[in-house]
Amino acid sequence: MAGKRLTMAASTSTRDSADRLVRYDRWTVTAVAVLAYIVANIAHESLGHGAGLLLAGGRSGILTTTRLIIPQQLPSPAWRWFDLGGPTGNLACAGVAWIGLRMTATVRAGLRLLCFLAMAFSLYWAFGYMLFSGVTGRGDWLALLPEGSWAGRGALAVVGLSLYLATNRFAARELSRMLDCSSVTRKEVSRMMNVVWLAGGIIATAGAALDPRGSMEMLNSGALSGLAGAIGLLQISAIIGRYQLSDPQGTGGPFVLERSTGWIVAAAAASLLFIGVLGRGIPWRL
Repeated sequence: MAGKRLTMAASTSTRDSADRLVRYDRWTVTAVAVLAYIVANIAHESLGHGAGLLLAGGRSGILTTTRLIIPQQLPSPAWRWFDLGGPTGNLACAGVAWIGLRMTATVRAGLRLLCFLAMAFSLYWAFGYMLFSGVTGRGDWLALLPEGSWAGRGALAVVGLSLYLATNRFAARELSRMLDCSSVTRKEVSRMMNVVWLAGGIIATAGAALDPRGSMEMLNSGALSGLAGAIGLLQISAIIGRYQLSDPQGTGGPFVLERSTGWIVAAAAASLLFIGVLGRGIPWRL
């Protein structure tokens, strides 16, 4: 009986520890996820492809949430710079966000979560797109290959899949460090990532509703990048346990994200601009 009471007491203590160290409001997590996806989207479509277009010699286009529309086809090899600009923008965004995650280890949970999710969305987008390009023969990463190279496409698919799975492990490790809790359950992590994945998918799809090329871009581009591209988020809970065991102390302190009007209002305002302004298209010329 004494052993049984001790086990029950330990179990209660573990649950209390998890409740104390990891606590979040779902609406605030949703808001942060929406903002993080918008950051990753702008890094790819506007900043990444925008910089690629400038390197390719282009000086005008229409910025949208699904692509940078240019008035004419770029000559070879200039188009390769333009296409590779998008994934490069995602990788740069992920790097900056990862540095931010390290630098914000002692600040409020909302900012830590924003850095983590901007990093995760960007990496999943970059490497998921690499896999997609290899399998379908379409997409930015084909700029690395000679035209019509089936062997190159196969290699691109294999590398893309490998890097995507590596992103799962990397994201699980970073999330474990951020939560700073070896007692949080897979179910709790799964619930948070479900909210994040759904929020990112919804804003990605809604962002293409007013696309200049038609509402079908909601499925062709929006849902593809937000729902399919970030599907790895739903796998994190299955592998996070190994990193909790190897790094039980974490680095970020207790993760407590209360209901925040500031985050929710910021996400609502950013969503309106993302859908109603960038989604419609913003012409620019240098």
